Amino acid sequence: MSGKPIGATVAAFALLVALTSLELVVVGLEMDRAARITTLAGLLIAKIGLVIVFLMSARQNRRSARLTLTAIVFAAGVAVVLMLETVFRVNVT
Repeated sequence: MSGKPIGATVAAFALLVALTSLELVVVGLEMDRAARITTLAGLLIAKIGLVIVFLMSARQNRRSARLTLTAIVFAAGVAVVLMLETVFRVNVT
């Protein structure tokens, strides 16, 4: 590997598996559609952050990683707002 301890990689993989399992649990829950979408988007952001920080060695190039995370969080936030607006419009009409 690239000088990274194997324990950190295994821990990151285990966290990805846990977050994916949470996504499957959320899909099966009886909850409002908007809440489900928001929760799934939050879990997606957490998974993306985990991959960038632990698996892509973002600690070595902090400025690039920070800009990437900012862009991803912004894009996910916009997507969630648009999805919630669509749900609101469908329920109003």
